[in-house]
Amino acid sequence: MGTQLHEIGKQTSRGRHEFGPGVCVTHRSVSQRNEYRRCGWAYYLGRVAGVWARPASWTVQGTAFHAAVEAYEKSRRALSGGDVRDLYRKEYAAAANALCVGTPNFEYWFGSGPYDGERDLERRYAIGLEQVDRYLQYVADTPEESIWEAPDGTLAVELKFEIDLDGVLVRGYIDQVVRQGNEKLRVRDLKTGRQPGDDFQLAVYTVALGMKYGVDVTTGDYWMARVGKATHPYELRDWTTERITEEFHKMDQAVKAGRFEPDPEPNKCRFCPVNSSCEYIQ
Repeated sequence: MGTQLHEIGKQTSRGRHEFGPGVCVTHRSVSQRNEYRRCGWAYYLGRVAGVWARPASWTVQGTAFHAAVEAYEKSRRALSGGDVRDLYRKEYAAAANALCVGTPNFEYWFGSGPYDGERDLERRYAIGLEQVDRYLQYVADTPEESIWEAPDGTLAVELKFEIDLDGVLVRGYIDQVVRQGNEKLRVRDLKTGRQPGDDFQLAVYTVALGMKYGVDVTTGDYWMARVGKATHPYELRDWTTERITEEFHKMDQAVKAGRFEPDPEPNKCRFCPVNSSCEYIQ
C-alpha cells in the first residue's frame, strides 16, 4: 500500500498505542474498514508494519473458486464444466505455490480442526471442486437469473469501482451484479466459508453502482458455496451515501492519526494471521 509510519508513540495506561500523524494511504476499501473495526492493532501489524502473515488453505480455496467462476461467467457461460474445473485446479495450484514460496514449512500454516496445514490444503482442494460443481448446478437451476451488463458493455463480474467519498477514495471489486427475473438488479458476493458477510459490504457496492452507472440498486445477497444457494436478500436502503461516507471518514481519520486500538479476544486472536507478532494475543 505504500504506507509509512513517521512516529511511534508510547503505550498508554489503557493499553493503547498512540501514533503521530503521517500514515499515508492512496485509498480505502471495505476489507480495510472491516479489518480496522475487528482489531486496530492487527490492522497496524498487517497493513502498516507489514509483519509476516500466517498462510491459510482456506484463502487458497477461495482464490481458486473465485477465479474459476469469474472465467466461467466472463465466457458468458460458454465454458464447459470440465473447463471450469480445470481452471480451478490450475488456480488452486498457483495460489498454493505462491504461499509456499513465502512459507514453505507447513508447520507454520493455519490448520483446521484435526487437520494440520498440509492436510488441510489437500482437503480443501476437493471441497473447492465440489463448490464449483454447486455453482454450475445453481446456474442451471436458476435460468431466471443472469449477470448484468453495464451501460458501457462491461459484464458485471469482478466489477472494478473507484469512488470519491468527499475526499476519501474507495476502491474495490463487486463479485457479481445479477439481474433477477423481475428485472431488478442485486449485488452479490460469493463466499466459500461458513458465514456470510454483513450488509455494509453490499451497501458499499450499491453506492458504487449508483455513482458509477446511475443505477438504483437496493438489495444484495451472499452466495454460499457450501450450500449452493444465496442468502435471503439484504435490504440496503438505510445505508445512504452519506452514512457510508461517514464510516469511511471515521476509519480514515483514525488511521491517519495513528490510533490502533487492540481488541484481543480468544476466538478472534486464534485466527488472526498476524498473531505471532502480537503482544496482546489471548
